[in-house]
Amino acid sequence: MSQKLPEIGQCPICLSNLNISNIYAISKCGHTFHQKCIHQWISSAKNCPSCQTNACQSDIIKLFIQENNVEIVIPKKEEILPYIETKYNGYFRRIMKECKCEIFQYETGYLQYKCLKDFDINICSNEKTGNIQIKFPNEIIVKTYQSKRLDIIRGKTNEKSIVDRDGIRFEHFYQGMRNGIKEFLVKTPREGSFRSDEDFVKQNKNFIEFCFPKFTIVRSLQNAENGKITIHVYTNDPNKSLKIQICSEHQSFFVEHLFEKKITRCTNSEFLCDHLHE
Repeated sequence: MSQKLPEIGQCPICLSNLNISNIYAISKCGHTFHQKCIHQWISSAKNCPSCQTNACQSDIIKLFIQENNVEIVIPKKEEILPYIETKYNGYFRRIMKECKCEIFQYETGYLQYKCLKDFDINICSNEKTGNIQIKFPNEIIVKTYQSKRLDIIRGKTNEKSIVDRDGIRFEHFYQGMRNGIKEFLVKTPREGSFRSDEDFVKQNKNFIEFCFPKFTIVRSLQNAENGKITIHVYTNDPNKSLKIQICSEHQSFFVEHLFEKKITRCTNSEFLCDHLHE
């Protein structure tokens, strides 16, 4: 009669017991699963089912556990977090160790992200109002809505670019003052348009790209991408940039730093929808 292998905990995917011959873990967070369960999960979800840490197949490792007559010892690896977190009444503040970005997460569902060191970017996400707002240093504000609408507001002139849920673009051009009220001419161009050398739009059947001196905003027109928005922010250093991806319908986003060939995910919303999995 074969000896039954000792069981250690439960697989959170299938809810069956784990035994020492079939324990696999995600190296980034240490959570454990059956081999088949976690490989199938990562193939579609691209994150840990227990804590939602972003992960891929190469992050899955097999655990080898020594059994003896007394007990089974599983050495616990000390978790090294990429941030310093301080908890306050009703919210917490994280400072990323490498890039020094700040994240404020409130119990009300409000999230604020600040990347001030190199890019001077401020992102605010509000679950209650269902929108994400990004402020740039040159008085340009980007707003996304759960309806998949995109607004780009130029603070100096109040001119706007609006892309509605169906991908139709409306350009508001300032015409002057009448009776103390600013007047705008609204156009619905189907191709690119030009305000200046530092403010113009490229458009084709797949995307609309808004171009500014230090950043670009791309709104996808492909049905499979659900109105996904990709923002690239640049510095005077060609090896240093920032990437922001947003699915406005699901209030989901992430921020990545690119320095030379190294990509570091600085922050993301609590939930990453399928439209943002790469």
